[in-house]
Amino acid sequence: MRLLLFLARVALICNVFFIVCLLKRHTHVIPFDVTGFVIIVGWILSLIFNAVVNSVLLGRLVTKQDVKMPVWLKLTNLLIFLFQIVYFVL
Repeated sequence: MRLLLFLARVALICNVFFIVCLLKRHTHVIPFDVTGFVIIVGWILSLIFNAVVNSVLLGRLVTKQDVKMPVWLKLTNLLIFLFQIVYFVL
């Protein structure tokens, strides 16, 4: 259970980097140059960590096991993951 909470927090940090990459690509809000680390974590690792965390959460929901994690963390990761799926597919 603690591993899932840790992965959810890592996914949240990766999601922040994803938003930074997205803002840098489509607007000029981010004034600094985005490094390779931020690009890798934002575009690739955020999708992987979100898929893992949300798959485990879905599995726990189906088997009706209790997940001790803040609701805002689950909801934020889920919403950004759904946005990522739509963004990368379209």
